[in-house]
Amino acid sequence: MFVADYAQLWIHRLMLSDRVRTESYRRALASAVRPGDAVLDVGAGTGIMGMLAVQSGARKVYAVEKAGIVGLARQLIERNGMDDRIELIQSHIESVELGERVDVVVGEWMGCYGVDENLLPSMVVARDQWLKPGGALLPEVVTAWLAPVEDDGLAEGIDVWRGRPYGLDFGPLAQASANEVRMGHHQSTEDKLLAEPQRLWATDVRSVTLDEARRPFSARLRFSASRQGKLSALAAWFVARFPDGSILTNAPDAPETHWGRSVFPLNAEIAVEPGVAIEVELTCEPGGPGHCHHSWAVKVGLGEWEHHNTRRDVTLQGR
Repeated sequence: MFVADYAQLWIHRLMLSDRVRTESYRRALASAVRPGDAVLDVGAGTGIMGMLAVQSGARKVYAVEKAGIVGLARQLIERNGMDDRIELIQSHIESVELGERVDVVVGEWMGCYGVDENLLPSMVVARDQWLKPGGALLPEVVTAWLAPVEDDGLAEGIDVWRGRPYGLDFGPLAQASANEVRMGHHQSTEDKLLAEPQRLWATDVRSVTLDEARRPFSARLRFSASRQGKLSALAAWFVARFPDGSILTNAPDAPETHWGRSVFPLNAEIAVEPGVAIEVELTCEPGGPGHCHHSWAVKVGLGEWEHHNTRRDVTLQGR
């Protein structure tokens, strides 16, 4: 399980330093915002999206943020002389009250493969309550992708705990590590793919209902190995499309971002030959604010299913 804590400064430094992410939103806002528009920024953080919206000509920005980072956001907005056009509101989007409907709703709600930080419902609430008919949503559609991968470093990192380091049995740690999703995995996987990526699901922010946004996301896929190798994990990422057709992605063949990929490990490497079937099941189940639970299963050829679940991770259980 991964819990995003947006009250911590380090995560905002990380996002602001990600020029691929920030420039993508800057271009999308410049295209979507017309002079005199009102904009709603969902999960404003440091206020960067609101400030970019003002640069694009927004008359008014409602910057909604629940976390304590609003204190710094207020300083940044004032320092840049935009406090007359950006109204910073410390609140959950579900309980906020605005003075008008807006022309644009913007939010950077994506986890490593889109829905895995459970922030999509906030965008849907903002859309339903505050977006004018025909208004713009940034982004519009976010598609999750998955591929089986060979990752020697990940496999070795789990195997080491099976080797009795220090002369002690660390078996439970190895088991827990194999049920732990690695978020922000930055090891290059472009040349490690064992099959062509497949779509898990596409989330159309323009039409998804609040009920759908709060349900588990599940997919079952069947891959055919494109080369010989050792299957050690599944890797997932997203492709986000903006109204102007521009794309933001953390795919393995794209410029690196702070997201990296989400990686779902196996117990041990499994040798695969070209053409062998690799069946996969993956479920992302919304948890509390900022996190989800994950379960995944893999079957190679005629072998048995191997099941994993983050709820089995002993590090998440009470003592």
